[in-house]
Amino acid sequence: MKLFHAIRSCFMDEFFRRIQHHARMVRLWTVQDQLTAVKILCTFFCSSPENINDTRCVAAFASLMLSPHVTVVCACAGTLPSPSIVPGFAFAVARAYCNLLEVFPPQSSLQICSAVLVLDRLKHISMTMVDHPRFDELAVDVLAALANPNFAVRKKVLNLAVSFLTPGNVGDVLRILMNELDLAATSDIPIEYQKMLEEAITECHSAYRDSIMQIILDPKYLVFIDCIRYIKDIMDCNTLLGPQLLKCLLRVLRHVRSSPVCAAAVWAISVCSDSLLETRGAMVAILPLFKDLMDRRDIEKLIIGGGEVEHEYMLASYCYGVKERDAREQHLQPWLMEMEELLFVHIGLTRQADGSYAIASSSKSSASSEDVASLDHTDNLAFLMQSGDALLADFVEDMLSKLVDEDEE
Repeated sequence: MKLFHAIRSCFMDEFFRRIQHHARMVRLWTVQDQLTAVKILCTFFCSSPENINDTRCVAAFASLMLSPHVTVVCACAGTLPSPSIVPGFAFAVARAYCNLLEVFPPQSSLQICSAVLVLDRLKHISMTMVDHPRFDELAVDVLAALANPNFAVRKKVLNLAVSFLTPGNVGDVLRILMNELDLAATSDIPIEYQKMLEEAITECHSAYRDSIMQIILDPKYLVFIDCIRYIKDIMDCNTLLGPQLLKCLLRVLRHVRSSPVCAAAVWAISVCSDSLLETRGAMVAILPLFKDLMDRRDIEKLIIGGGEVEHEYMLASYCYGVKERDAREQHLQPWLMEMEELLFVHIGLTRQADGSYAIASSSKSSASSEDVASLDHTDNLAFLMQSGDALLADFVEDMLSKLVDEDEE
C-alpha cells in the first residue's frame, strides 16, 4: 500500500511539473490527460491559499477552460464554485480566462458553446470575487474579450462586465463601451451588437450615475476624459489641494498647448473650489482668453447649423482602447505627458511618501501674487485659441452653462 502511494505521489508530481511547463498548451492534450490536469490543479489550489500566486498554474486552468472538449470545459466549470473558498481563486482564473479568450478566440460552434457556458459560470460566482482588492480591474479585463466577433460570446461578455460594475470602475467601463460603440457605428457591424452596447451603457448610467463624472455622459467629449481623469485622481488623493491648485492653474494656463489638456485645466478650475462664488470668479477671469474661440464657434454654428465636427485627436481616440490602457504606464500619450509637465513642472506638484500630493511653497507664493495678472501672457494658449477648435469651444461653453445652472439652483 505504501509502495502504491509512493508511486502515485511520484506520478502526480511529475504530471504537475508537466502542467507547469506547458501551462497554455494543456488544452491540446488528450481528453483523459486534461481531466487529470483539472483534478490535480484543484487539489493544488485547495492545498494552500498561497498557491493561487502561481501564475503558470492559473494560466493552465484557464487554458483548460478553453479546451475543445466539452467534458473538460464542464469539469472546469463544475469545479469553479468549490475552489472559490481559496481566496483569490475565482478572480485569478476569471482574469486569466478572459485574457486567453482574447488571444485564442473560439472558432467552432462547440468552442463557442463552451465559452458561453464558462462566462455564465463566472457570472454566477461573481459575488465570491467582490472582496478581492483588485476587483475593480476585472470588468476592464473582461471587456477585452469583446475582440471576439461572435455575437453570443460578446453578449455574455457584456453581461459579465456589467455584473462586475463598481463605483470605482464604472467610469472606465463606460469609456470603453462608448469607444466600442463609436467603432461599431463607423464599421460594418450588426445593428444588434450596437443595441447590446447601448443597453450596457444604459445599465452603467442607471447603476452608478453619481459615480460617473457628468462630463463623460456626453460621448463627444470622450477624447478629453483621460486628461480630466488624470487631474481628478490627483485631486481625489488630497481634497485640501483644491484652492491651491485653482490659483496655480490660473497662473500656468498660458503654458497649455493642446485641447485635451486645456479642457482638463478648465474642468479642474470649475471644480477646485467649494465656493461657487470663487469658482465663478475664476471662470470669469479666464473667459476673455476664450472669447475669440467661442465667437468663431458661434459663427460656425450659424453657417453649418450647429453640426458637430471631427478633429484628428477625436479620430485617434476611437483607437484608444483597453490594450492602450496597459501600455500607458510605459508610454504615455502626448496629452498625458503634457498634463504631467503642466502639473509637476510648471505648478510644482510633488507626490508625498503617503501617496498624497502637495504643491511646493514657492509655487504657492508665486500663485498668490500672479493669479489673474499672468493671464494676459497667453503664449501657447494664444496659439491654441487661433486653431479654432470647435470641440474645445463647446466644452468651455458647457462648463460655463453648468455654473449658471448651479447658481440658479
